Amino acid sequence: MKLEFKNKPIRFLTILILAISTSGFIINETRQHHLNISPPTEVEIHPQKLSNFTLKEGETYQLVNSSIKQFYTISFKGTIEKFDTLSIGKGSGRYLTSNLTITPDSIISTRVTNVTSRKAFKHELQLKNDLSIKIDRGLSSSTVTIINESDTLSFSSDFIGMNQPFIHSSGTQIAVDTFEFICEDYYSDVFVFGDSYVNSSSPARWPYYTHAAGYQFLCDGLPGGGSKDGFDFINAAFSIQQPKYAIWCLGMNDKSDEDSIANENWKNYVEKVKDLCAKNNVTLIFSTVPSVEKRNNRGKNDYIRASGYRYIDFDKAVSDGAGNWKEGMLAKDGVHPTEKGAEAMADRFLVDFPEIKNYKR
Repeated sequence: MKLEFKNKPIRFLTILILAISTSGFIINETRQHHLNISPPTEVEIHPQKLSNFTLKEGETYQLVNSSIKQFYTISFKGTIEKFDTLSIGKGSGRYLTSNLTITPDSIISTRVTNVTSRKAFKHELQLKNDLSIKIDRGLSSSTVTIINESDTLSFSSDFIGMNQPFIHSSGTQIAVDTFEFICEDYYSDVFVFGDSYVNSSSPARWPYYTHAAGYQFLCDGLPGGGSKDGFDFINAAFSIQQPKYAIWCLGMNDKSDEDSIANENWKNYVEKVKDLCAKNNVTLIFSTVPSVEKRNNRGKNDYIRASGYRYIDFDKAVSDGAGNWKEGMLAKDGVHPTEKGAEAMADRFLVDFPEIKNYKR
């Protein structure tokens, strides 16, 4: 973590990295705070921006729900009336969620992977009057900037974030000017929804190559996500902007097909997505889903190919359609593509959706 603090020195705490399976407790040397933010059980569509409200003791405010992991900004500005603890983040408790907790003398950075890791350091912010917090997420890292009065604290971070951006008060009251989630890709003409296969920052994922080539699209991929998650995200995205094209790449994390019969829950959400896109005058494009040893997707692929809709044939790009992947394209985990497989999928994306070439950054 690279730190820069204008006008004030930084006193470091020993970095704390706690490999624990339970999340929710923020710890420093002298105090213990509980952060308990439960994700909604049903889709809740919130705006990108909230303005002119008071964040009071114990309150949490959330913005639009997404699994966008790159190219966004979370911005918070307000006037401190009372300060004890303030948490800001994107998602809570699930894989890749991240948050920052500010106490009167420390900043604690929390990120969830297979374990929960926390890093803490001292600050000397006065934490009174005007406060600004900005989290700028790029392709593979984030920069956090905190401005309080005349002091500016800036540091690099592994903040990724998943699900809804939130601001949470514990013993704090702030007159908030704005709390905002900014992502220019919401205003592109192409939205892509998927699971862990849909990620722009890893060379073992196909969007990495399309983004690297300069093509612009919204990339909303939730690791471990199924069709229910994807439907929540497409609903939320359409509440902000209706694109020209929506590309639906879900199915790997839905239940396995029985022989060549597509999973009913997956089909149910496919029909919902069809209706949603028709209602919003959005051209819907599906994708086939390669089968792997743990998951038979042949029924889903037969359904897509017979649907009459356009589709990206990712299954054909990497396998023979029966779960046998081409040499060197399946990773050792038996689920995800290698870099070679991801490149083949990216090539297939360009073949089956050549319109993307019209959308350069």
